[in-house]
Amino acid sequence: MAKREKKTSDLLYIEVKDGKIERALKLFKNRVKDSGLLVDIKEKAYYTKPSVRRKTEKNLAKLRYNSNSPQEYKKFY
Repeated sequence: MAKREKKTSDLLYIEVKDGKIERALKLFKNRVKDSGLLVDIKEKAYYTKPSVRRKTEKNLAKLRYNSNSPQEYKKFY
């Protein structure tokens, strides 16, 4: 019989090893942050008109183009 391959899912899955819940929680928080899940949820929390969305994207692009440092960009995003 052939071995089954693990099915990967879009869900975040963290395995707790040796009862180290703090470590698992830290890993979970990092994975959520890296996946962009919270940003997506915040964007979908309310409806934004397409014209407003285009305007904000255009303003962010201008800001990225004109800014010299990433810290300055993070203030507005």
